[in-house]
Amino acid sequence: MRASSIDRKKARGGKRWLAAVLALVLAAGMTACGGSGETTAADSSGAGSSAEAGGEEAKVMRFGSTGYFAAETLDPANGWDGWYMTFDGALETLFKLDENMEPEAALAVSCETSDNITWTITLREGVTFQSGAPMTAEAVKACLERTYETSNRAQEQLAIDSIEAEGQVLTIHLQGVNVTLQSDLTDPLWSVYDTENSDYTTVVYGTGPYRITSFEPFVETVVSKYADYWGGEPKLDEARLITISDTEALSMALQNGEIDMAVAMPTSAISLFADNEAFVVDAVTTSRGNRLYYNMQRPAMQDPAVRQAIAMCLDREGIAESIYNGMATPSYGIFPDFLSYGGTEGLTLTVDHYDSAGAAQGLADAGWADTNGNGILDKDGVELSLRAITFASRKELSQVLELLQAELLSIGVELKVDVMENTADVQNSGDFDLDCETGVMVPTGNAQYFFNMMAVTGGSSNYSYYSNQELDSLAATLAVTSDDAERDSLIRQMVQMILDDNALTVFNHQKMVNIYSADVTGFSTHPSEYYLLDMNTDIQR
Repeated sequence: MRASSIDRKKARGGKRWLAAVLALVLAAGMTACGGSGETTAADSSGAGSSAEAGGEEAKVMRFGSTGYFAAETLDPANGWDGWYMTFDGALETLFKLDENMEPEAALAVSCETSDNITWTITLREGVTFQSGAPMTAEAVKACLERTYETSNRAQEQLAIDSIEAEGQVLTIHLQGVNVTLQSDLTDPLWSVYDTENSDYTTVVYGTGPYRITSFEPFVETVVSKYADYWGGEPKLDEARLITISDTEALSMALQNGEIDMAVAMPTSAISLFADNEAFVVDAVTTSRGNRLYYNMQRPAMQDPAVRQAIAMCLDREGIAESIYNGMATPSYGIFPDFLSYGGTEGLTLTVDHYDSAGAAQGLADAGWADTNGNGILDKDGVELSLRAITFASRKELSQVLELLQAELLSIGVELKVDVMENTADVQNSGDFDLDCETGVMVPTGNAQYFFNMMAVTGGSSNYSYYSNQELDSLAATLAVTSDDAERDSLIRQMVQMILDDNALTVFNHQKMVNIYSADVTGFSTHPSEYYLLDMNTDIQR
């Protein structure tokens, strides 16, 4: 029986108004936030009081972000909500990632397999859910089965045949070989929660150091320490995670002490804090890729020359330096070069520099011309007028589209830009040509995640609607390949296919930047972007 890596080791006037409102909300102290959308979790045993701690004033830390606390529900299996509840310190997974993006012990203490199909996982003793119920193999089995049945993304990640439970031993039978199960299970989608006592509307009970006590979607989540946490008593009594849609209001709140940490600080605000000893600018390179999807279900985007021209009109160096304030690395490939399979060495690049003149020539060669003299190219009676979408909470993305809009217009391509609070409905309807998105592409360290989600036919985040049977076949081969060198070779072959087809464009890889008060201790930004609040996070009051 082969021991896994875990055993061997034993991620504007209105602005002023918004800031004022934020200050009033924060000044309310320990009062739970209200509103028709609020969900308040019932008090339960083991949770610290949100009003006081041992007769002393409670130690409360406030986090603000423009987009990192965007849970829609209290259901870890709904969309990406498990990620946000991991940030909150409420949920944990069987394995977690270390600083080198390798899986290590968390709720599981060992993991073994002899065939990469049947995996035996031994769970940590003495862990309880925030409901007070013990975390047993049977409880984890019920949780994983519910997530698998509820989430299409879960079924996309793992092909589970059955799960057995006995005592603290969990046995997962897969439908086929999977050599990266431990890494896959670090995804917060596979967070462990109490299915017996959670209702996912008013309350969810995880195993983390903090319990969700108040939840208002897209506004604020309040968590209180879980004093019976298996890892030891958390340092804070309470934390508030507040969504602030405006970058200037976020900066003002941090400067005024209304929040203690700005999470995923927009790059436009970094200069305000960089040389101020009262704050820490904590930046780390991750696999976050800022990218353009090309909707190949739309007639214009089916033309390779159009996709190529758009990719050539992206001034990657200028975007990284000006829009991202140097906190991003220009990309002409897919993955960042700190990964063994990343970078562009050895690849044939379809675009290797900004070249609007070359883009114009490519469109002309493909038969696009301005036949009616209105400044917009047309072909077969159809003008080259495109719709681009992005979401508002990442201001840099709309700025990229505005820059691209001007570049494309200079060569006769009209680009209409729609910035919206949430792009999901439009993505699902397919009513767009370009989609400017951001996201961590290999959050578990496993490139299979990226391909299955964003590149294989029918992937749930394949917003290019790209389909390449050869790539699909290689992705299936990757899933059963354990040799690292062979895996890297397969990954780079698939990257080459994506570049050849201009299936999507990753224009830079962005650093994760958290800025916080110098009074904050026990915290460091993790390269996975999974982890935020844990039992060690503290603030000196």
